[in-house]
Amino acid sequence: MPPERKDRHWKEGRSAFELGRCWTASGEPTIPEELTKLLNSHNATAGAVIFSGITEHETALPFGNRGPRCHDLSLTAKQGGRSMTICIEAKADETFGGTVAEELQKARNRTPRTRFPDRLNWLTCSLLGIPAFEDEERIVLSPVIAQLPYQLFAAIAGTLIEEEIRAEAEARATWKAVLVVHEFRTHRTDDTKMRSNGEALDEFLRLVLENSGAAKAGFRLRHGNLVGPLPLLERQAIEGRRMPCHIPLFVGKIRTDLIGPS
Repeated sequence: MPPERKDRHWKEGRSAFELGRCWTASGEPTIPEELTKLLNSHNATAGAVIFSGITEHETALPFGNRGPRCHDLSLTAKQGGRSMTICIEAKADETFGGTVAEELQKARNRTPRTRFPDRLNWLTCSLLGIPAFEDEERIVLSPVIAQLPYQLFAAIAGTLIEEEIRAEAEARATWKAVLVVHEFRTHRTDDTKMRSNGEALDEFLRLVLENSGAAKAGFRLRHGNLVGPLPLLERQAIEGRRMPCHIPLFVGKIRTDLIGPS
């Protein structure tokens, strides 16, 4: 089903269109070979069987009047009789949205009383152990996180929370959560922009690893690779809400190349 803003997003060569096409090209939902290979490349996810999925699935994030996290595709899978949540973030050469600094400014421009700073602080403290701000009034943004893509914070939090929600609904113990960035290289994409996206993702993951005590100075997430479980530390509840960091989290990247060697 095309997204609501189909005039803007639903175009051949762009991520929403190509994600839909690669899952339905045969006339019925078919799991892309790239995703199957990715899951089978890691012992913790090998043999996972995907049995349902929802496009543009929303997961509410705490704090603020900012909208929920919208997953391009949210999948439910089973491995050895246990369930796992797989969330797909599709990209052609679209960025991971604005930086933390840019999104904070947008929120403040919309309303001076926005609770977005509370959400931001919850995300950075929970995932990195780093306060988002240098002052108690939450005015001065920390330079450590200012230029990171906000969308990646929301994507990881949304993936963990979605697995927690499903576990509670099914009265089961939480199992695993997987976030996959699915890139599409097409006649409409720019290789330079795609490399920039890869660098932004690598920088974010390096910071996650370093601040969890697993220093990875030269870390790079290559296509077809799945990293994890990420060493997210159990932290105190922030603003009365705890991030479900006890759920094993994996992050992977795959690419569908529709134009051949660069």
